[in-house]
Amino acid sequence: MRVVVTAALLVASCGRNRDGDGAEALPTWDDPVAGIVAARCGDCHGGDAPAGGYDLGSYLGALGGGSDAVANAIAGDPSSRLLTALGDDTHRGVAGVRPLLTTWVVDARLAYRESAIHAPGLLNPAAPDFHGRLLRDRDWDFALCQRCHGDDFAGGASGASCLDCHRDGPTACSTCHRDGPTSGAHAAHRQSPGLDRAVDCGECHRVPRRWDAPGHIVGGDGRADPPPAEVELGPLAARDLSPPRRSAPPVYDPATGTCRNVYCHGGVLGDPAAAHAAPVWTGGAGQAACGGCHGAPPASHASAACARCHPGAAAHLDGALDVGDGSGPCSGCHGDASSPAPPRALDGATLPSALAVGAHRSHLEAPSRLRPPIACDECHVVPAEVDAPGHIDSDLPAEVFPAGAGVLARAGGASPAWDRDAGVCRNVYCHGDGAPRWTAVGRGEAACGRCHGLPPADGRHDPELGIADCTTCHSSVDDHGNILFTGDPGHEASLHLDGHVDLR
Repeated sequence: MRVVVTAALLVASCGRNRDGDGAEALPTWDDPVAGIVAARCGDCHGGDAPAGGYDLGSYLGALGGGSDAVANAIAGDPSSRLLTALGDDTHRGVAGVRPLLTTWVVDARLAYRESAIHAPGLLNPAAPDFHGRLLRDRDWDFALCQRCHGDDFAGGASGASCLDCHRDGPTACSTCHRDGPTSGAHAAHRQSPGLDRAVDCGECHRVPRRWDAPGHIVGGDGRADPPPAEVELGPLAARDLSPPRRSAPPVYDPATGTCRNVYCHGGVLGDPAAAHAAPVWTGGAGQAACGGCHGAPPASHASAACARCHPGAAAHLDGALDVGDGSGPCSGCHGDASSPAPPRALDGATLPSALAVGAHRSHLEAPSRLRPPIACDECHVVPAEVDAPGHIDSDLPAEVFPAGAGVLARAGGASPAWDRDAGVCRNVYCHGDGAPRWTAVGRGEAACGRCHGLPPADGRHDPELGIADCTTCHSSVDDHGNILFTGDPGHEASLHLDGHVDLR
C-alpha cells in the first residue's frame, strides 16, 4: 500500500498544474513536497525522535540542521545535505524522490506555497525575502499585512490566516520571543537554577506594554529600531547590602558583553576570590556557578563548609546576608536564642560528650554557683563583628587562651593551656591543681576536692584537718564546710574564683 500511495504522489507531482504558457509550476512544500516526504521519509524522520534529530514533519523542520547547526536545506544550493544524503546507501530505498527535492531546493528555492504576491522565501528565516525581514525593512508596517489578511490577521480577503503559525497573533510577544529569548544567558536568567527566583525581563530591559511602544522595535521617529535591545539594569542589579558596600552604579558594557557592579553577581561584595563578579553574557553556565559571585570560600572565610553558618533554605539575591538561624549575630551559628554557647555546635553536635559542646554551658550558666557566669572572652577572643579578623577567616577549631583572653585562667600567674587531644585544661587558675575533663559534664569536675585537696597538700595545711575546719580561716564557708553564697535569688554566687584567698 505504501508503494502504491507513493507512486500516486509522484505521478501527481509530475502532472501538476501548468501556468498560462503551459510550463509546469515549480513544486512547493505545500504541494506536493510535504505529502511525498511524509510518505517516503516520515517513518525515520518524523515523530517524537526523528533520526539524526532531523524532522521532516514540518516545513521549518525540513529547513533545520538536524544533529548540527548547519541547515540541511539551503535555497538554491544543490549540495544541501537533504539532497546529497539521498545518494548514500542508507537512503537508497528513497532515492527516487531526489529529482523532485532537487527542483524544490534549487529551482523553487524552498518555496512554501505558490503566490502571486509573495516571493518563495516568505517563510524561510534564512531567505532575504523572509516576511520578518520584509516587515522590518518597512518599519514594521503591519497595516500592510492587514490589507489582505484582515485586521485580526485571521485571513481577511486572502483567506490565508497568519494565526496558523502565529497562534497569538503577529504582534504578540511570543511571536518573536516565543517563551523568551535564548541567546546568551537569557534562558539561564529566566530559569535561575539554584536560586529561589527567576529574573524578570524588566530587571535588564524596559518592557513595552505594546509592540509599537517607542523604543521597542520602532524608534521615536517611526523608523525600525535595529537590534540589539537596550540594556537598562533595574532594582536587582542596583541593590546594595546593609551596611552599604556599593562603590559604583551597575553597568552593562556592550563592547565586552560584561555586567559590572551588579548586586546579582556579587559586584557589591568586593570579594577578590570571586571568579566572575563581572560576568560575561556569553560566558556560559559557569559565570553563575558557586565561586563566581563570591569565592568558595570567600576570601574572608577560612572554611568552605557553607552550611555551618548559612542555612540551606536561605534565599539568594534578596539583599540580606543570611547567617545562622536568625536568632542573633552569635547564637545564629552556635548556641541558641538563649545563649551563644554550644549546644548547638557549628557541626550540629548537641551532646556534652562532643568536644565542640563539652562544658560551654556549665561555664556560661555557672550552675555550681562557685562564681558568677564565666564569659566567653575568658577562654576565647570574642569578635566585635562577624567578619572581624581571627573569626571566620580562621579555620576551626576555635583558639583557646590566645593572647587577649583568659584573664581568670591566668590569675595568680598561672600559665593556662588547652590540651585538645586529651580534652583537658591544664595549669588554669580557675581549676586550681586539677586538670578538668572538658566533656565530663555533671561528673564532679568542679566539686570540692577537685581543684584543691581536702585539705590542700601545700605544706601550710595540717593533713588532719577536716572540711568543717575550713571556716576557721576562711570566711567563704560555714561551720559545716558548705560554701556560702550571696546575691539575689537565682543569681547567687560565692567568693570563689575571684583571684583572692579569703582569710578571716
